[in-house]
Amino acid sequence: MNIWQVAREYAHLAEAGGVKNVVCSLCEGLAKLNHMVTLFIPLYGCTDLSTVSDFVIHKDFSINISVADKNFDVCFATGKIGKISVVFVVSPCFTEKLGVYTYTAAEEEKNPQFVRGKGHIDAVEIEIMFQKTVVEYGKNAEQKPDVIHCHDATTALIPALANIPEKKEFLQSAKFIVTVHNAGPAYHHEIENIEKAHKLTSIPYDMLELGLVGEVVEPYLLASNFGKITTVSPWYAKEITDPENNDTQGLSKAFYEKNVQVIGITNGIDFEKYNPAYGEKSHLLFSYYPEKGDLEGKYKARELFFKQFDISSLSENKKLIEVDYTCISQYGYLEALDDRTVIFSYHGRLVHQKGLEVIEKAIPLCIKQNPNIRFVITGQGDVRLEEQQIKLANEFPGKVLYLKGYHRALARLCVAISDFIVLPSFFEPCGLEDFIASIVGTIPLAHKTGGLQKIVDKETGFLYSPNTHEELCKNILSLVDFKNNEKSAFISMIKNASNKVHFEYDWNNVIKNCYIPLYE
Repeated sequence: MNIWQVAREYAHLAEAGGVKNVVCSLCEGLAKLNHMVTLFIPLYGCTDLSTVSDFVIHKDFSINISVADKNFDVCFATGKIGKISVVFVVSPCFTEKLGVYTYTAAEEEKNPQFVRGKGHIDAVEIEIMFQKTVVEYGKNAEQKPDVIHCHDATTALIPALANIPEKKEFLQSAKFIVTVHNAGPAYHHEIENIEKAHKLTSIPYDMLELGLVGEVVEPYLLASNFGKITTVSPWYAKEITDPENNDTQGLSKAFYEKNVQVIGITNGIDFEKYNPAYGEKSHLLFSYYPEKGDLEGKYKARELFFKQFDISSLSENKKLIEVDYTCISQYGYLEALDDRTVIFSYHGRLVHQKGLEVIEKAIPLCIKQNPNIRFVITGQGDVRLEEQQIKLANEFPGKVLYLKGYHRALARLCVAISDFIVLPSFFEPCGLEDFIASIVGTIPLAHKTGGLQKIVDKETGFLYSPNTHEELCKNILSLVDFKNNEKSAFISMIKNASNKVHFEYDWNNVIKNCYIPLYE
């Protein structure tokens, strides 16, 4: 089949959230099965072209795209990532951006209007321009796609745009799939009213009415009239079609009332990219084998990690672990551990959805009841949540380490040296961190919600509910006893979790068993 994948992000090329990994793995897996795969993505100022071969900007192939009162001059660039063809949408409105969705510190320094961590001022216009451009590309495409797979709300208008009467012939033979990676507040990119939606998109009013939820136009609901809607786990599919779900600003109720069938396919993972059996490939310090219960390399890495981030690291320029420390700001440190010390980590975006308020209230309770507990937090996001982690690191010296920022190898190491990863998300479409943790021999403790329910409670990890700091603390304290007093069960769970992820959720199996039948 000839399959187009359309996304705003892609692993190693332009990175933001978890969508990058899904799109990358889908493209690679489909190409491996000899399907023709083309990725459509903007060319940003932060795009890393190191994995792209045969990169060419085609200045002779340019078009003008209008969005409301703005006109955008757009051209295309092409390249290859292995067997995957890449079409870059090239326009100054993207190439001047140093972040995929939000402004960076460097941009804020140049212009105080561009606040670090905040969304782009022209986000709505450039998002619609990108989607219109993909449809226009179809007009001149030599080989028309069989399937166009659109990822996230940032591309969800494409099925409707391609069905505007005067554009319909561009991609007439294509079938459309739109994947909901997250339908939480601020993630489904609704347009505030039908008049504005018409002005921005040029989609006729009678079509836009199909996507109305109250006064707003919902891209996902609109897309459901022109293609299939999927999401990233069966549990989340059930949640976002539940009329009682209050986490989607009315979208779930609209799906329910219009009987929209959402297909839930649990994301896979590229096991070998994280497999600690191959230390260098997995970005870990030493090789070890969780599937066999061999954790020697994990504990050697832990020992070095504690030396790197002990109290002297606050005053000395220590570099025992080779990473780019300019990406990271360190707050707090770790006291030397003994055999009964148990380490809990959190890695991910610091945003409300991920339940940071729950963990920040649980940490003081846990440490006061058991001084052998250590917390390692790494990530960035909401400034208030960052400040709260800094405060905890200062309040509990030696017990809480907060590494603000992102560095792939260091983030992965923070999880790998831990005994447990804590995932207190209020809602979670699929979850990737529980997969990664399981592969590197770290047991997940997660709120029982959405895709985190792929964890088999007490077999491959632990689930808890309700999502309160008291309940989380209770579970953390019980896991300290579990690790220290039930060592054989602890090792057995590590083996079970790693094996289950390897053989049930490998992307090759997910693509063959779920996505190919769906495309067909």
